[in-house]
Amino acid sequence: MGVAVITGAAGGIGVAVVKAFENANYDCVLLDRQKIDKPSSVSIALDLSNPVDVQSAFAKISERFSEIDALVNLAGVNLRSSVRNMQVTDWDKLMNINVGHMFLTAKCAMSIMRRGSTITNMASISGHVASADYPAYVTSKAAVESLTIALSKELKGAGIRVNAVAPGWVNAGFTHAALDKSDDPGAIFAAAKEAHLLGRMAEPDEIADAILWLAGPTATSVNGQTLFVDGGLMRKH
Repeated sequence: MGVAVITGAAGGIGVAVVKAFENANYDCVLLDRQKIDKPSSVSIALDLSNPVDVQSAFAKISERFSEIDALVNLAGVNLRSSVRNMQVTDWDKLMNINVGHMFLTAKCAMSIMRRGSTITNMASISGHVASADYPAYVTSKAAVESLTIALSKELKGAGIRVNAVAPGWVNAGFTHAALDKSDDPGAIFAAAKEAHLLGRMAEPDEIADAILWLAGPTATSVNGQTLFVDGGLMRKH
């Protein structure tokens, strides 16, 4: 099918996305903080918030492949803190990773993308259902959607589609971190049941399938959009 560059490839959703794209016969380039031991893919370890690291990574990608067909920006971090108690450095770090890395990868990738290539950014339902406990995270995810729209307009002439996926709760990543810290994991699953019309959180494979669809030939009329893969969480709110 082509070449897919995937950031945050070591995370729970990232692993599922890599699997989905490989099963669809993409050659995958995995970008994450750590090198990923996966012989079927190219892995590059880097700091995605560092412009020099990102430029170096895409220089290596362009040497290996003449062009890329899909850029999937998944990398992100979370932080529970009120604005009053949050350190400025923590706010900046989260924004640089959650939004800044998407700016950097898109800037570097667009010159080696062809007509019909795609960029898919990881947004979140949190960009619409804000929480006082996570002001930096919800702000970053709202910004991802605005960046997605702006990029779709900038790249329309190049024939590159840009979209975002906004999950609700996912049985991976941040949810697993919360489960590990919780004295009552059952309460988290009960809350997920109540929060979603489907009565459950999503599995990583379900998010990966949506991302793969946006990058594929059956979604060629979808551009500048956010696809909500949230189990009906928005409708509950």
